[in-house]
Amino acid sequence: MKNIIHNTVTLLIGFVGLIGGLIWGYYSKWEFEPVILSIISFLEIIAYFTVPKDKKNNKELTQKSKNKNSQKVEVTVNNFSEPTQSEKKPSIKDKNALIETKKDKIGILFIDDDKNFNIVKILKDSDWKKTKTITDIKSLDINQVKNSEIIFVDINGVGKILNLEYEGLDLALMLKQKYPEKKIIIYSANKNSYSFHEAWDVVDSRLEKNALPYQFQNLVENYSLEFYN
Repeated sequence: MKNIIHNTVTLLIGFVGLIGGLIWGYYSKWEFEPVILSIISFLEIIAYFTVPKDKKNNKELTQKSKNKNSQKVEVTVNNFSEPTQSEKKPSIKDKNALIETKKDKIGILFIDDDKNFNIVKILKDSDWKKTKTITDIKSLDINQVKNSEIIFVDINGVGKILNLEYEGLDLALMLKQKYPEKKIIIYSANKNSYSFHEAWDVVDSRLEKNALPYQFQNLVENYSLEFYN
C-alpha cells in the first residue's frame, strides 16, 4: 500500500484530480461528485508527503546493492588468480630438457684459421652435432653460413679471401648485416684490436679466445633457446 502512495504517478494523478475536481465543482455549483473527487485527490497528495516510506523496502534495496558490490569484488579477486603452470618461468630442469631438444637442430659455425682451437671438439663432445669449423669463407652465401644459426668469428686471420681490411671484424659486421636473425659472436686473443670498429656494437656477443669453454657453451645454450620454438 505504501508503495502505491509513494508512487510518483499517484502523486501526479492526485494533482490532476484535485485541479479537475475544483474546476468541475465550480461549473457544477459544487455538486456531490466533483467535491468527492477533489477531497480524495487532496488526501492522496497529503498522504504522499506525510506517510513514512517503507523501511523494509529500503533495507532490501540496500542489501541488494551490497550483494551486487560483493559480487563485483569477487569477480575482481578472481581476475588475479594464481598463474597457471604454463605461465610460470621454466625451472632449470625444464630449461636443460629444452636445450637437449635443440642439440641436433642448431647449426654452429666457427670461422677460425686456428685448426687446433679445441672449443669445437668440446661442443661436439657435448652432442651439439651440427658444429662445424672452417678457416675462412669466400662468400657470405656459402652453405656453411646459411645452415648455421650461431656463428663464431675470430677477428684475426680470417676474411683474407674477401680482402677485408679489418679481417674478422669486417666479416662479422657483414654477416650480421646480411643475416640479422643469426647470432654472431666475435672472439680474439688480442684485447685491443680496432676497439672503435662498428662490429663491436652490432654483434650479439664477444669473448676472449682464451675464455673458459663453459662460456662458449653457455652462449650456445642460451641462444639456442631462441630458435625452433
